[in-house]
Amino acid sequence: MEKLPELEPESFVSFLEDLWNERGWETSVKQRPDETYFIVGKRGDGKRGALYVFPTVDSHVKKQHLKKFVGFCRKKGIDVGVVATQGAYADPVRKIAKSKGIHLLDRETLAKTVDEGGFEHVLREYTGGGSPLDRLLATLRSYGVPVPEALPFDFQALLDRLPVGGSESGEGGDGGGAVGGEGGDGGRSASAETSNADGKGDGPTLPGPLTSLPRPDVVLPVALLVLVVFLVGSAVGPALGLPAIGAASGGSGDVSVSALSTAGANATAEVRWNARATDTLTVNGTTYAAPANETFVLVRMNVSNEDSSHLSLDQDSLALEVAGDRYGHQPLNGTTGFAQAGLFAPNDPREVWVAFSVPEDATSGTLVVRDDELTVRFVRDEGIVPEATEPET
Repeated sequence: MEKLPELEPESFVSFLEDLWNERGWETSVKQRPDETYFIVGKRGDGKRGALYVFPTVDSHVKKQHLKKFVGFCRKKGIDVGVVATQGAYADPVRKIAKSKGIHLLDRETLAKTVDEGGFEHVLREYTGGGSPLDRLLATLRSYGVPVPEALPFDFQALLDRLPVGGSESGEGGDGGGAVGGEGGDGGRSASAETSNADGKGDGPTLPGPLTSLPRPDVVLPVALLVLVVFLVGSAVGPALGLPAIGAASGGSGDVSVSALSTAGANATAEVRWNARATDTLTVNGTTYAAPANETFVLVRMNVSNEDSSHLSLDQDSLALEVAGDRYGHQPLNGTTGFAQAGLFAPNDPREVWVAFSVPEDATSGTLVVRDDELTVRFVRDEGIVPEATEPET
């Protein structure tokens, strides 16, 4: 995805509000007389945010717009200031935004945020894309059901394999299905051709003609209902003390991790990363157990400083957000994942790691940057092995 698809202005505003709500903000929207919008939000940790939205593709965010917004943020005590547009930014705006700690979002940056943060289900609500299954999952998530991004099986493939023939009294012949061509095939599916003349096939056969199955408009709602039961049982059941259906119950590997970039092409640092959940961590022969009722999430990163001066990015600069709460790094006595005090020289990529300790019933978490001055582009890299090793000093 190179750019976010063009959205209607009102849809663009609603998409941004939903995106913020997905990140744990409680938001309200206000339209301004000049047809721009303010999305104001508050987070569980007490931080306040404001998103200044220019929703049309012909919007042109100018220097005076940004200066007024900086003044607004200062007056209202805003901790996180963001400007978003489907249009363009004047050249001086990016320089001012960087110096004042204002994040700028355009359609390219938002596309990367959607892709890297796993927010495709939010975007699909406004682009009309996706299957009925996708829309159902998005609806469940909007009601707070912790539906996983990846199902443990290809449900759509199962639906696609359902036959779409007519009833037993189809037009193909006397009791034949529509697949039989002229005269029908007496209600037999193509797979029946492998049977012997006496009706005994080489293997087990399905009872009755396949073409007698209900039409897709009947099968699909029923199948989706079964899926809802599966998802609710898997995701919500453990929280209610019920057994999970077809999913692991607790233990390591259950936390799905994403990362939230604070910049796109203009980022001063690219962080390629990978993560895993585990009950114990072993660092150079020493094993650390997660605190009671908690689990570790280990994130290993390859940090590239793309600026001309040194970059300061340490463990305290990062947090893992779970269900609206932010968890700082978990200190491990006698070891650290960051060397050289978290300083990264230009053009000198280096791998580091950080561990977080989160509730053992957590199902998902998002890696975020605590320092609003840092402009970071997170990129998931499956080639990075998430392990903890003592870094060279």
